[in-house]
Amino acid sequence: MGEYYSYSHLAELASEVSKYAIVNAEQVTFTNGSMGALELIFNKVLSNDKKSMLGIGPQFVEAVSEFKVSGGSYSSLNMFDYADEESLFLALQSEIRKQKPTLVYIDNPNNPTGRIYAKQHLVNVCKVCREVGAILLVDEAYGEFIEHEESMLFEAAKCDNLLVLRSFSKGMGLAGIRLGYVVSSPSLSRYLHSSVVPFGPSLASIKIAKAILPDIEAYLAKSKFRTRHYKLAMMRQLEECGFEVMETSPKTPILLVKKSFVNLAKLLDDNGIMVASGSHFKETNPQMDEQYARIRIVGNDQDLWQFQYRLKQFARAPESTTP
Repeated sequence: MGEYYSYSHLAELASEVSKYAIVNAEQVTFTNGSMGALELIFNKVLSNDKKSMLGIGPQFVEAVSEFKVSGGSYSSLNMFDYADEESLFLALQSEIRKQKPTLVYIDNPNNPTGRIYAKQHLVNVCKVCREVGAILLVDEAYGEFIEHEESMLFEAAKCDNLLVLRSFSKGMGLAGIRLGYVVSSPSLSRYLHSSVVPFGPSLASIKIAKAILPDIEAYLAKSKFRTRHYKLAMMRQLEECGFEVMETSPKTPILLVKKSFVNLAKLLDDNGIMVASGSHFKETNPQMDEQYARIRIVGNDQDLWQFQYRLKQFARAPESTTP
């Protein structure tokens, strides 16, 4: 690269991110991927004295595991227990007032279901968190698949108890550069800046991110169009083959399916369809087991044809019961 690492590189990247995310550059803290952001928050922002996390399961299990490793306890509401989103979030607000957790963690869009929660519900949760002295952490790792007005990024400037996570890994397709960032209020940002590991993101990752941001909107528009097109096609095929597609948004590149009394992940894998077993998410929701599987959306016609062909082969095969 022929250059020495300098904080001016991060300042330039912060300027580009602020234009893209429509936030002030001072609100942005860069980390080594979104996991680096979680480690920073769990280990340096939060006190290690009996910290607790409340979430909505199933959800991003690595965040929960990292929180437990840092010495915290975790509990969650089962999203499948509620008839609609409003009743789910009313129950969450009630549980926050009851438990008074250190932190409330919500991934939006949700991983593994691909659900997108209404912003107003998150704003209401943020207010309740402030009442009890809790931090609301909204993980928008898949945030490129929601509209700007659906994001909590804009609320961060007004809420001293809100942290919003973003990543270059998912929607921007740059998982290899391990770059993420946190958007927060000016007061929280000052604390995050002083707590972050020096020389975190590499110079190469900073330069790559700076290079793609000016033209990223055109790329994302095409990506979101393809995602919606292929997801709807996959959902139709799954339902035709007898799968239950759990509540999801057509805009996100993941979904959760269920087939009762079947070790679904194994059977799909055996037919060449790579998935994540529902049991991977059991730590965040006890209901999750081998009958569930998370599927990633294909990105081209050939892969869609292959998916449909293999799914039909699977549907014709006799069902196996879960061990």
